[in-house]
Amino acid sequence: MTLVGSNPVALIAVGFALALVVMSWFLFDLRRKWNRMFGRKNADRAEVLSDILQRLAQAEARQTSLEPRVDTLEAIGKVAVQKVGFLRFNPFEHTGGDQSFAVALLDRDDTGIVISSLYTRDGVRVYAKEIRNGASQHQLSAEETKVLEQAINNES
Repeated sequence: MTLVGSNPVALIAVGFALALVVMSWFLFDLRRKWNRMFGRKNADRAEVLSDILQRLAQAEARQTSLEPRVDTLEAIGKVAVQKVGFLRFNPFEHTGGDQSFAVALLDRDDTGIVISSLYTRDGVRVYAKEIRNGASQHQLSAEETKVLEQAINNES
């Protein structure tokens, strides 16, 4: 003969006891979370909730006031230089060092300029070529093509 055995009243009592333990645990857990969120003070709960709602309203007001500024910054960021390619090189054998260079400056849509400077003993020549959507209307040198690809692929 077992304690619970075939006695239905005992089975129901054990079931209620288990349900009471589970519900007590959930209640304890909920109270623990409440105290962590609102503090252990015996402050008026309505006052605490009112304070939270007031802070939420202030945060929403700040967000609303920042939205136009974010829109302006996004518009600036769209056309700002975001991709750069750079290369120093020696185009002529009779000059010393890598005094010449090419640089590509592009925005996020791969639009911008490629600037190249060719150094010779007689002087320096500087060239600028417009880039639209990753392509130029003008013939690019091998170095200019390299820095353009470097910038488009965000390689350093």
